[in-house]
Amino acid sequence: MIIFLGIAGSGKTEQSKLLAKQFDFDRISTGELLRGLTDKSIKNQLDEGDLIDDRIVIGVLEKVLGEMPKNKEFIIDGFPRTTQEAIWISNREPKSIIVIHLLLNPSDAVERLKMRNRPDDNTDAVAKRINEYNELIKPILHMFNSKAVKICEIDGSKSISEVHKEIVKCVKDDKKRII
Repeated sequence: MIIFLGIAGSGKTEQSKLLAKQFDFDRISTGELLRGLTDKSIKNQLDEGDLIDDRIVIGVLEKVLGEMPKNKEFIIDGFPRTTQEAIWISNREPKSIIVIHLLLNPSDAVERLKMRNRPDDNTDAVAKRINEYNELIKPILHMFNSKAVKICEIDGSKSISEVHKEIVKCVKDDKKRII
């Protein structure tokens, strides 16, 4: 399992799609899954930049993971966003996780997000998501470190191809992966 983490606008979706295509990995985006739900309160929370309750996110993800082939590598884009979610996923498969943490200056993230056209990329929602990310990422990374999960921190401000090369190197360097 390869987990993509990073501030909004850091390139998680772009890079996870590139990696999935190159190696024929399945890819799960929790954001896309949640935006696809019909529950209006969840849609409103997303549009406001709020985090969705852990139980809801884990429930949706657990259903999707239960339908996936057991021995096929897969990517999760944008999960976990809380330490509770990180604990849940690491207890599921602690030995097979790689975390790709895309680093990006918040002001650069805001500039990138201005080019997208999503309801949750409005100024207030972006500011809220950046603040939540800054508050929550350190405990999540600390928890993964405590479980000896491999974490690759990659400068997300580089070109798409340069970032992709670093991600591929990280994944290929992991001796547990057969790619």
